[in-house]
Amino acid sequence: MSRFIRTLLGVAAMLCTTTLVPQVAQADEMIAVPYRDVLAVPLAKEKLSPAVRLYFGDQLYPQPDKEEGGFYFTRRVNKAFKSGEEACRGAALEALTDLQKRANDIGANAVTHISSYYSKQLRSDDSLDCHVGMFTVEVTLKGKLAIISG
Repeated sequence: MSRFIRTLLGVAAMLCTTTLVPQVAQADEMIAVPYRDVLAVPLAKEKLSPAVRLYFGDQLYPQPDKEEGGFYFTRRVNKAFKSGEEACRGAALEALTDLQKRANDIGANAVTHISSYYSKQLRSDDSLDCHVGMFTVEVTLKGKLAIISG
């Protein structure tokens, strides 16, 4: 092998190491995204229905007439041309929309105790867990569907 080709291969290997390795290292992480950031996305006003109210974590809500629990939705979204946090907000918005659709299907008008449930790890504070991979992000939300009078 000529010296030129060996040098060229060495430079190519060095470039791959310095440009790709940091991206791969950052590509598998868990980030916390506040629910308020998800609800502030302009698309949230279009996608989320005001007819099905959302109550996060231990947020207080009126006594329900009926409540069914344990519904969860996982959403995986491509993060191409988006930051991890932006893609996470989009995935969370889709999961919230799924919860609202399910509530609507059974005649419920609220989703209560909405919590992050990624890898079956419950997080019920004011943020959700979002797994950021190299090409996609993933969010799992869990909630109870309720009928609240008034």
